[in-house]
Formats: sequence, structure tokens, C-alpha cells
Amino acid sequence: MAAAPRVAAAVLAGGMGTRLGGEVLKPFLPVLGHPLIHYSLRLFGSMSEVCAVRVAIPEMHGLALDRLLARYPRGSYKGWVAGGSTRARSALAALRALEEDRPDIVLIHDAARPLVTKDEVLALLDALGGKDGAFLASPPVDTLWAVEGGGVTDPVDRTRMVRAFTPQAFPYAAIRLALERGIEEGFEGTDDASFIKRMGGDVVWVEGSRWNIKVTYPEDLALVEAILEGSGCA
Repeated sequence: MAAAPRVAAAVLAGGMGTRLGGEVLKPFLPVLGHPLIHYSLRLFGSMSEVCAVRVAIPEMHGLALDRLLARYPRGSYKGWVAGGSTRARSALAALRALEEDRPDIVLIHDAARPLVTKDEVLALLDALGGKDGAFLASPPVDTLWAVEGGGVTDPVDRTRMVRAFTPQAFPYAAIRLALERGIEEGFEGTDDASFIKRMGGDVVWVEGSRWNIKVTYPEDLALVEAILEGSGCA
């Protein structure tokens, strides 16, 4: 029987949370007595499938992260690495730090998404199979319009659209090469899967919960707290 692939996770924690109205790094925001990033680290740390977790964070905030996490079990968390000037550079920094753990597959996740579940991650890993990438997503339920400035042009066929979430899963070697090449050539993708697609990779999506929200606005924090309290996962 073939050995199970080694899975690692890179958690990106660089958001400043300016739209939340404060100057605190978004992953440090308190949610029911814990920093926001705690929920992502707790999830990956609870999964036997995940052998190592690294956080990419602005270097100036690294020691503060150490202090915030000091009261929590380390589990598979191997520490932080200084992030880069872009999301892609931060992801690449985390991947390079994970090299010593010899992962076959890597999950790349935004620390601002605290509500992803173990079942969703397992479904994502199962869907990856022999593909070059997979990500969690949800079909839109609203009517979509293409716009120009303050005007509208045409309605968009929402049956051909999904809202992309994280984590996103990739073979380690494939996403590392895609990020290195994309950065070198000046490509500015908005997520990691776009770097794989740019190289002609085969990417699939897996339907996840629409509650896998990215904390962006103050009301998002209230919603996250309500969901965590209601699910007993606080």
C-alpha cells in the first residue's frame, strides 16, 4: 500500500485590516477571547493529515505572534517566516520554509478565514487527486452585472461563476514553481490557483460552505463570533 502523501499548510497572515477601521494586524484581532489566527492554526493542528504548519507574517509582527500563541499547544505549528511585499511572495516564503518538512501537498490558507472545517479540508484533499490544484468555492446566489464606473453593461451568467475561498491545495513542487516563475515574470495573481492556471495546470473547485467568509469589515467579526458560538467551536 502506498504511503499517504505528506500534507503541510501555509497560513498567510499579512492583512492590516484597514477596512476594519483599526491599525491592528487582522490576524491579531480578538474573536471570543482568541486571536483570529488561532482558529486556522487550531484546525490544521487538529488534523493528523497535516504534518507541518508555517505562518507568513510581516517580520515586524513576528514576535507579537509568538507572544499571542504562547498559551496554545504548538502541535504541527513550526513557527513563522517573514512574508513578502505581495501575497504571492508571502506564500512562496512559507513554502520555502516548509521544504524541510518534505511535503507532497501544501494547503495555502488566509488567516482571515477562521470558519473553514475539517470536512471541507478533507474534501479538498480528496478532490486534488492527480490534479495540479483545487480550491474551495461557493456558487453566487445574487444576480451579477458587469459594470463600467457607475453604470452597468451586461448581466453575467452566474452559472459559470464561483466565489473562490481558501484553503487551496496543490502539489508542493507545482505551486512552488508556479509562484517562483510568476513572481519572476511580474505576474500579479489574486490567488494561488491563478499562478497554476497561468502555467496550463488543471485546477478544480470543491463546493464549500458560504460561511467560509473572509473577515474584511467590522460586521464580519460579529458574524464570525455568532457562528462560532452557535456551533460550539469557540
